[in-house]
Amino acid sequence: MSTSTNAPFSARLDRLTWPEAAAWFRRDPRLLLPIGTCLQHGPHLPLGADTIVVERLAQAVSEKTGILVAPTLAYGVSSDIERSYAGSAALERKTLHRVLNELVDSWERQGLEEIVLMTAHGYGPHIQAMAAVVADVVRVRAVDIHAIDLAAFLQGGSEAEHAGEMDTAILLHLAPELVHEDRVADGEPGGRILRAVRDEPVPPMGSPGVVGRPSLATRESGRRICEYLVDYISRRLDA
Repeated sequence: MSTSTNAPFSARLDRLTWPEAAAWFRRDPRLLLPIGTCLQHGPHLPLGADTIVVERLAQAVSEKTGILVAPTLAYGVSSDIERSYAGSAALERKTLHRVLNELVDSWERQGLEEIVLMTAHGYGPHIQAMAAVVADVVRVRAVDIHAIDLAAFLQGGSEAEHAGEMDTAILLHLAPELVHEDRVADGEPGGRILRAVRDEPVPPMGSPGVVGRPSLATRESGRRICEYLVDYISRRLDA
């Protein structure tokens, strides 16, 4: 997996002129849309953690598959609890659904055959908004990295987490300068966790915002996870 900060110039839709985009779509009528969040990830990870992860993974998938990457939508759906943390901002499920439908409609009119919606945020209503996007002709696929089994790469296995081992490991690999390792603290064992679809955990009200054990994260496990995700997603999109 490439870990460069920027994707190749030709792989970014927003870097192309419209004739260049038209020519690209004639060669490959697919588009990948990363969907992030502006959401608390504990005291040690940035609010844009999901956005950074999905954007970088999308760029790497683009390099392997040749799928053009659209500008990232950096807001998603979150719980009311998490909206109370400073800086967190979210859309309602119906708003995200409408935005995605309108974007898909725009690109469908231009003859695209497939649009891939990709996210690193597994909160149930967020995923539901993506999964409910419909189109007349273009095929719409939703990719949630939290739905991919990564237990083999994690010391904590498949335990529920938010800003935990997996998130922290991936950020240690992709953007170590944004991880405050001196602030890493595991979530309280046995703390009350509200769950939604896919068992995406929501931290207890008033907690530091961590579910799981970020202390288990390593840069090496983050590298292995990212390489696996890019290969896994790329193979399925090219299948």
